[in-house]
Amino acid sequence: MKERDNIRFYDTSALAETPGIRQHCRADYVRDALQEKLPNEVFKVTSVSINETGSYAAKLHWLVKLLWNNGKVTGLPPYCEVVIEHCTGTEWENIIVWSPLAWNDRFAGTAGGGTCTGGVSQITQPNNGQRGWTLPFAVINGFTAATCDAGNEKYGSNWAVDKSGKVVIERMENWRANATHSMTVFGKAVAEILHGRPVLYSYMNGGSGGGRQSMVEAQEFPEDYNGIWASCPAINWTKFLITGFWPMACANDRHAPLKYHKLNAFAKAVQDSVGGKDAYYKLSQRVEIDPFTLVGQKTKQGVITEADAAVVKDMWDGPCRSSGERLWYGFRPGSVHWCVGLPIFSISFILPFLRAKPFALCSTYARWVLNDPKAEFRSITKAKFEELFDKSVAAFPKAGADDPDLRPFAAHGGKLMIDHGLDDPLIPVDGTLDYYRRMRRAMGDTAVQDFCRLYIGPGDNHGNCIGNGPGISESDGMRAMMDWVERGIAPEQIRVVQLNRKTGETICEATRMPYCEDNI
Repeated sequence: MKERDNIRFYDTSALAETPGIRQHCRADYVRDALQEKLPNEVFKVTSVSINETGSYAAKLHWLVKLLWNNGKVTGLPPYCEVVIEHCTGTEWENIIVWSPLAWNDRFAGTAGGGTCTGGVSQITQPNNGQRGWTLPFAVINGFTAATCDAGNEKYGSNWAVDKSGKVVIERMENWRANATHSMTVFGKAVAEILHGRPVLYSYMNGGSGGGRQSMVEAQEFPEDYNGIWASCPAINWTKFLITGFWPMACANDRHAPLKYHKLNAFAKAVQDSVGGKDAYYKLSQRVEIDPFTLVGQKTKQGVITEADAAVVKDMWDGPCRSSGERLWYGFRPGSVHWCVGLPIFSISFILPFLRAKPFALCSTYARWVLNDPKAEFRSITKAKFEELFDKSVAAFPKAGADDPDLRPFAAHGGKLMIDHGLDDPLIPVDGTLDYYRRMRRAMGDTAVQDFCRLYIGPGDNHGNCIGNGPGISESDGMRAMMDWVERGIAPEQIRVVQLNRKTGETICEATRMPYCEDNI
């Protein structure tokens, strides 16, 4: 079996169909029971059905099918689907719950990515090389699982603002925190209504934007979950997204446009300084070289100049004020966080002229900050960057999802796993390390050790196992989390794998230990 297909981490062979569940899988039954359990919530149960076909096909926009999700899932056990419309004030969001007829007494909270919290578009065929479980992944392993779209899918990519371009706070709060909590409350309630017995354990797992959702659950709703696994979490949101403009600001100030082949030359020089690409992606430590040693080197886009080297030095140093005070972290020297065409790196070079653009969400979010849907950032300078950074932090302080004091979650008995790849091309890993250090300062090393483990992966990518080094697979991560929560076995080592991007075959596997500050 290919590692990407190794999706079973819980033995469901001994599970039996809950007696009477088929009679409970009716809209009127679920609605009445939910009204009794959640009397203060306004909602509609729009459909309840049993799926015994073993497959699922979502009705998705053709562009979603082309770029992300063909909507087809196979290998499913018989399950009951409950679809709920939930009112959050003036907005409505959609919650989807899948509960297998043979249930393992556990609940799975799922998430989304970017500014998507979940929904139909996130119901995908399980892939063990992708961190962040989905409804099918969880249900195949016997869990009742839920997803919620925060009501944003119907508004398109610019969902946070009204027609005038002003941010709608209710939508923003639904995305930031409330939708994930509501999904959890309704999901658990539906599981207990259908099966007539309580949820024994609850787990939350997501990557990137879903990792942010997971961390918010630990920070703001500490009793929702027994175990939370946040992969490459998009915490420090108000800082790292604005940091996406830093390379452009540096280039504009020095009148030295970013060039794809020149950046490649600087990255190669860093990697060669430690023995080449393969050696570089095995290292945990930051590698430093003097970028000015490349001045005069020829590339396909011209000779590297003093200005080019100065821009790269600014990028490696990370964003700072005119006074020199650090604002946030950039990507480490040698990290290739740019690509041609695909908008899934921090810098994309757009064909045919290879013009540099920041990750799309940077501009989307910055327009929210400015309440200006037409704002452009192509000519941003360091001075304008500093101003925008301060406005971002002030405008949406809770959107940072960076509260390091998790004492309520720990006191509830919660366990937290965080992982982040050193080769993440979207979210600088040093932001997660900064958060972990602040957590230790806020809570103390002993307290943190009791409930949290951080894993930092050399060569590991953005929430998957197909990068330049091995990462934690979904099954291995969830198995480790369950052992910690249910058996008290802390994950002091965990299996990691690197997979071939095209075939899903295993390239290598190893064992990863939790983060130790001495070796990063």
